[in-house]
Amino acid sequence: MFYYVYFSDAGQPKGGLSPTWESLVTAQNGTDKSGSAPTISELGGGWYKFDITFGAGVWDIITEDLAGVIDGGSGLVDIDRYKPVSITLRGLGLARIAHKGVQDKSTGDVDIYATDGVSKEIKLDMTDSFSAITRNPTASGS
Repeated sequence: MFYYVYFSDAGQPKGGLSPTWESLVTAQNGTDKSGSAPTISELGGGWYKFDITFGAGVWDIITEDLAGVIDGGSGLVDIDRYKPVSITLRGLGLARIAHKGVQDKSTGDVDIYATDGVSKEIKLDMTDSFSAITRNPTASGS
């Protein structure tokens, strides 16, 4: 899933930066994930993006959330320089509502797609028991 961060300098959009990860840790126990943090690239108009896939790469443990700080660089004053980032399953909850989803009629499982409508982003494994249907988020397995 793409995540976005905005940098400005004295209130004006700031392009041409090379943002880096100051930190990236698991929210559950503080495990350092900064060594495998994704690359941050410029979109324009002060906007930058990075891509983290649920259940893979840096977000490899399905039950964890991630928290981090992105550093815009020493050319910015501290108030403009550091951006906090939160990456959670709750954030992906909106994808379940707004993005394309395909439900398998035989298993009930639901694949939720990225905004491109082609890449699978998250899978909801559905388990049907006598008294309840349980929805378990898992890696998409594109």
